[in-house]
Amino acid sequence: MNTAPATVRDRSAVLAPAVIGVALLLVAGWLLLATAPRALDEERAFVSAAGCPVAEVSTECRHTITATVTTAAADHKHRSTSYWLGLGHVQEGSGPLPGRLKASPARSPAGRAAPPHRVKMDGRAPVFAAVRPGATLHLTYWRGEIRYVEFHDLRQYTTADPRGGYRLPLAGALVSLSVGVACLRAAYCSARSATQPPVYEPWRFTLPLGSVLLIACFAFGTPWVTGGVPTALLLTAVGAVPVLSGAAWLTHRHRRRTPDTIRVNPLVPPAEECFPGTILGEVPYCHEGFGYLVAAPGLLAATPDPSGRIARRPVPRTLTAVRVRPPYWTDPGPRPAPGRQVVECRDGATPVYVVTQQDYVPWVLGALNRRP
Repeated sequence: MNTAPATVRDRSAVLAPAVIGVALLLVAGWLLLATAPRALDEERAFVSAAGCPVAEVSTECRHTITATVTTAAADHKHRSTSYWLGLGHVQEGSGPLPGRLKASPARSPAGRAAPPHRVKMDGRAPVFAAVRPGATLHLTYWRGEIRYVEFHDLRQYTTADPRGGYRLPLAGALVSLSVGVACLRAAYCSARSATQPPVYEPWRFTLPLGSVLLIACFAFGTPWVTGGVPTALLLTAVGAVPVLSGAAWLTHRHRRRTPDTIRVNPLVPPAEECFPGTILGEVPYCHEGFGYLVAAPGLLAATPDPSGRIARRPVPRTLTAVRVRPPYWTDPGPRPAPGRQVVECRDGATPVYVVTQQDYVPWVLGALNRRP
């Protein structure tokens, strides 16, 4: 068997997750050390900002103006809905609307231009659902953007509300951190197991993948149920402990139950049996597209025919079974389906691999157990 593809495969199994893990850790560091703290600083500045003096208006203080509602429209796009309030008729002396809220005039059903000032609300309730055209609103803006509106005793924030703006970058940082650490762990395990038999078993991939997905989903939700970065980090670490403990226990259990060499009793089929299976190796009777095997007393042949009647390629008497084992990553050919086993054989000095479902392995051994 050619070992060059296996070497390239081993290197890629170590290098690819390592590169991805380092990239994700860099993204997590940028979000955690730059983006989230900046959003937290903006939130603290907004919460601590006081009202502007009557004689002075600054972007660092809260400034309130009064305007009249001209339109209340809900824009439906795909599965999301945006709620917009059209504003106009600013009372004299209340100050101009923020320049960032100016939008291109929208057309009404009658073809007339709508008011040029609109503000996007964070949801439907309570103000958007209560106001009608002509209602008077109090608009409070800070640093050039309207942050919330008030109608009587109701207050609703706009999408420019800086409170909680750190949660999304923090959630992204925690997810990137979790997946990045998992990728580095996968690269480390691949490097350590380079000298060991690379057993191909589905649980070796589904179990770590499921654990990472659980931790990532839990980490993504922690910023929304906590009040700061340290608490979210601590809660993520506490939630990861039972997941990692369960994964370690299942891994230990699978390794004890799955030996490398499988004991199978040969069974000579009483008549010809045709079943799915392939023969792999650098031998003349290995053909691409021959996906079925024919087993009979003293006969083992490969064929592309599901009925096993045409284009048979019998194996020679020099083919000897060595052992039965799970599939390896280094085996030639495509990845076998779950439930397949490999009958490792030798044709002289050439390794040959017979891959079939575990139910048919006894027939393969029985067919290869010839008598002179």
